Amino acid sequence: MATLAQGISTQDPPGTGTQALRGASVLLVAASWLSAALFGAYILAFYGGTLAGGAPDRWNESLPRLHEAATPFATIAIGAHFVTGGILLLLGPVQLIAAIRARIPALHRWLGRLYVTAAAIAGLGGLGFILAKGTVGGPAMDIGFGLYGALMVLCAALAFTNARARRFETHRAWAIRLFALAIGSWLYRMEYGFWFLCFGKFGHTADFRGGFDMVMDFAFYLPNLAVAEAFIRARRADAAPALRIGAVVALLAASAFILLATWQFTTKMWLPGMATGLEAFGGA
Repeated sequence: MATLAQGISTQDPPGTGTQALRGASVLLVAASWLSAALFGAYILAFYGGTLAGGAPDRWNESLPRLHEAATPFATIAIGAHFVTGGILLLLGPVQLIAAIRARIPALHRWLGRLYVTAAAIAGLGGLGFILAKGTVGGPAMDIGFGLYGALMVLCAALAFTNARARRFETHRAWAIRLFALAIGSWLYRMEYGFWFLCFGKFGHTADFRGGFDMVMDFAFYLPNLAVAEAFIRARRADAAPALRIGAVVALLAASAFILLATWQFTTKMWLPGMATGLEAFGGA
């Protein structure tokens, strides 16, 4: 859904829909940055705080079987996934701001190195968890989440190697795809929350093997990539007007969803979760 792609170029391409595309991108920047920063802070405070406070079993309040004493490697792997995922959400918006790239290129490069390293660790951590113990949702979730982790590592590698080769347009395209994946864990929770609000537990089971659960094994990141790809292509000078208009509609819909979901999750989950993590850390 959201790619937070404003700033991928310092200049707009000519043609119909350019200004609308720019405006939709600016709105999405504000909505996504606010929401991603709040969720990143929640991840670091809740998972990091409860781990430091000696209560990693509380991770299971978020998703069953995240922490089990009998599988320490899986705990380390998923812990690395969570911590680096929080870093991705906090740094991603900064990396996509053209003004920072133009005025402070050294900062962009060093944050970029940190970002792709964190993305690779997040992807490998998730894959390590799956290999060590599998997911609660069984084979479908193993495949969906495994593909997600592999794509994270691939996009991180291609964003880095193209930057090193000074193929900057290609690098920026892969950076957009990488961020579209990075926000997947954030959107996963939001989309579940909205489904429960609208349809209750229909299609969901306690072991995450219901019809809706199996769709969500892939739907929390593949649509993100589709919107990212549409934005990348819509930014080209020779893009068809219909493509730009479609990208604008997708970005506006994403902004509306994110703003509404952010309010719901901040008040009902993220702020209480941060308080829990900080309390556990303070009592360590």
